[in-house]
Amino acid sequence: MKKLGFLVLIVLCFSVATAASHDDANTFNATLRGINETPGPVATQGSGSFHATLNADGSISYTVTYNNLNAQVTQSHIHFGLSKETGGIMIWLCQTAAAPAPATDPDVPTCPDTTSGTVSGTVTAANVVGPNGQGITPGADFAKVVQAMREGAAYANVHSTRSPGGEIRGPIRAGDGDDE
Repeated sequence: MKKLGFLVLIVLCFSVATAASHDDANTFNATLRGINETPGPVATQGSGSFHATLNADGSISYTVTYNNLNAQVTQSHIHFGLSKETGGIMIWLCQTAAAPAPATDPDVPTCPDTTSGTVSGTVTAANVVGPNGQGITPGADFAKVVQAMREGAAYANVHSTRSPGGEIRGPIRAGDGDDE
């Protein structure tokens, strides 16, 4: 009887570890700071966060929060690139009238038109805008977006009128914890 109890305990532990591992692979986070921007850091008191979850239907639900930017927000994206490299845009997270998403990208939310705000949305393959030159086909390669996020080859950033190339940025990491 003791052996059966021990076996049940091991199976239960394995099941919990597998579920936790699956959740970690489907949860993504980034801490956004000016020091992370490229081609050089941006001196800003601004900060932010990116949180996302891969849903059972294959979509990604996300929330971007930004605070104390040097100027009004213009746009936010997920890019395909390693830490301290500039990469192309894969997914638009929010847009403004001054910096609209491509017409081919449906239903991009509007960024709160301030220096601090929060925006949430859901994206699918229809929202992938590329970068085609980096091997990600617009409107199609959603699996490559997810793979890049899981492998640390993606970053989120927020652009402002004072820092049009991006004011705050952070590498996207799979799992529950933020990582800079």
